Amino acid sequence: MKHFPDINEIKLLEKNSQKNGSGIVYEELLGIWKFKYVWGKESDEIKNISSSILQVLSARLELKSKKKEDQINYEIKNSINFGLLNITFMGSAELKGLRPLLAFYFEELKISISNFLIFKKELKKPENKKMPFFSLVGISNKDNWLCARGRGGGLAIWVKS
Repeated sequence: MKHFPDINEIKLLEKNSQKNGSGIVYEELLGIWKFKYVWGKESDEIKNISSSILQVLSARLELKSKKKEDQINYEIKNSINFGLLNITFMGSAELKGLRPLLAFYFEELKISISNFLIFKKELKKPENKKMPFFSLVGISNKDNWLCARGRGGGLAIWVKS
């Protein structure tokens, strides 16, 4: 049985990561992460409706190596599925700083039904000051979870699949 940290454990992890860094390294982030839970900006309660919707939609975050020798940059994919409908954002991400932050932006949006592409749009890179990011709070290689706070203030946990 996997152990997920509760909000108090997460707050301790976050305090520690702000002071000393989370210790999360490049290789640990590689893979497919399935969305598990989200907490609101100022809340100690899991947002059950948002969490349930994102679980039902199989929300996932995928991080792949861009180049083997490059230990900062990733290809990032964020996707949801609703039956045969798939919505995917694809772009670039990079680790920054000690904590670290995973800064990212999406370059392309694809919508497909089954494997048939019905819509594709190029997206503009935001200014650096407006770049979305995840502040990486903690990771458990034993229980395969990752916790991060988004730019908007929400906290989320993903499980590596």
